[in-house]
Amino acid sequence: MARAPIPSAEEIARLYEAGELAAELARYHEGPEDAEETFLQLCVELHNDQKIDLLVVPSQPGFANIAGHDFFTAQHFYCEAIPKLNANVMALMECCRTLIERAGADGAAGQPNEAFRHWCQNNPTEGALVISKARLGDDLAKRFVTFALQAAGDVATAIDFVQSYDDERRLFAMAALGRMPIDDASKAQEATGVLEPFLSVVDDDNLRANSLFATFDILKKHNHAEKASAFVELAAKQPGPATLHSLAHVIWLHHKLLASHAIQTALHALEAVQPEHQGTLRTLDIGLHHLLNTDDAPLALDFLTATLRDGSITIESYQTTVSELKRTNRQRLYELIVRWFLSGSMALCDSVQRLVDFEDKKPFYTSVGPLGLTPVQQIFICRKAIGFLFMRPVVCCSIIVSVLRAGDPEVAGPVTDLLFDPFLLNYGGSARDYLKNVATPDAAYGSIQIALVNDSAYYAGLESTGEIKELQPSDYQRDVLRQRTHDEMRGVRKDAEKQSVLFSMVHRSTLLYGKRSLTYVLDDDGSSRAIALDLKSMGVSFEWPRREILDPVGLDYMLRVYRVEKLE
Repeated sequence: MARAPIPSAEEIARLYEAGELAAELARYHEGPEDAEETFLQLCVELHNDQKIDLLVVPSQPGFANIAGHDFFTAQHFYCEAIPKLNANVMALMECCRTLIERAGADGAAGQPNEAFRHWCQNNPTEGALVISKARLGDDLAKRFVTFALQAAGDVATAIDFVQSYDDERRLFAMAALGRMPIDDASKAQEATGVLEPFLSVVDDDNLRANSLFATFDILKKHNHAEKASAFVELAAKQPGPATLHSLAHVIWLHHKLLASHAIQTALHALEAVQPEHQGTLRTLDIGLHHLLNTDDAPLALDFLTATLRDGSITIESYQTTVSELKRTNRQRLYELIVRWFLSGSMALCDSVQRLVDFEDKKPFYTSVGPLGLTPVQQIFICRKAIGFLFMRPVVCCSIIVSVLRAGDPEVAGPVTDLLFDPFLLNYGGSARDYLKNVATPDAAYGSIQIALVNDSAYYAGLESTGEIKELQPSDYQRDVLRQRTHDEMRGVRKDAEKQSVLFSMVHRSTLLYGKRSLTYVLDDDGSSRAIALDLKSMGVSFEWPRREILDPVGLDYMLRVYRVEKLE
């Protein structure tokens, strides 16, 4: 980040004449907290006194050489300066266009538009000129007419644009209507009345999407819930990709305006979203996250189930929603897991693994009884849990225990056998501790004790034979296992480094020995000082199933069989 002293007015004028002012605009300036404001005031005063022309600087070669953070520092300068400038409106629009195009696809690219809107509010006559030139078809004026209309706050003029033109001016006027602070309820009703017919225009997806955006921006200011639901019904009939994107925004930003049936209608239409439309999916993800905290949460879960069922869209598209599902309401998460296991969809069952973190050791304290499942279905979800959640032993075990709590005599025997084999035969740590801590009043207590007794008898039988030296692994076998474990852990570490958002931003050092590290940093005065970092141990542990070592092929085959099973 470049820092420089605040130049004098004469120095600013000299830099401008030399074509070097752009680099100065891209710097932060030393001094008190208001240093940037002082520099901004100097530049604005020089411009308004016609000693420099700030509007031509973005088109100069020196400005084109500014990149990255420095560019957005300069862009921020212009966003602060533009509303204060005395300027020709055409030159100002050209300046804003250059700034926006230089910013590219960055989320902050459109900030000069807001600055131009403020300028039009400060200069209403010039803003009216933009509207007039847009009527005459001037390309530059058409591009900025949205902000001129918005600044004017003239609902009638915006409506006239919507009704009079069939090109981009109609879309720009729709956007302006949506952004205007329309306080008069009758004017808001007039505006939505003009926009409503476009919600049914199936053959112009872009027009339909823009009208939906604008309509709901107006409705939210007046809380017209009844109209909102009716408008969703119109937009949800044969929607194209752009309309689906707008519907996703409605679910996210305006779901409080909608009745449950309208939300259901919108979500049903959104089931047609395609995997490549990641922007729509990201918007949907945020919307579903909000719905989970409302009475319409079941609709969000129905939508997730429908869109993930065939595997074309993966659960990674709904990361925010998944985080909310994992974070709150364990009973809801349990019921969703059971639902997906019973679905018979491999894609949904695979998705369950994303709903339960690898390190999750929090059991489900619930019963399958209220779900009204048949004995076959109860045994089926136990086998599915083993197939897909076997490496999350506590969570998997708690799902099996939840089936035992239902107290079905037809189920108790087979499910108890599953607790013993494969669970207790593979896990002697957290899963066993969980089962041992199930209290006497628990309906599953008796079956759990049978499984634990069988496990103790099994190991007592093994130990009764004593040590058989011939069965001890050789040094070579132990070395192979160590090498395999090393390679796997190394691969996990490399994958974690690739996914880290911080790793690419920090300097990496490899310490071969010692208990602390020293890092030298430069202070503002140019001197260096050492920062000591004491080294502490850190790590993570997890339990590996015994059979993965003793019979990996057999274990893998069993898990695959449980995964592909289907209910008749």
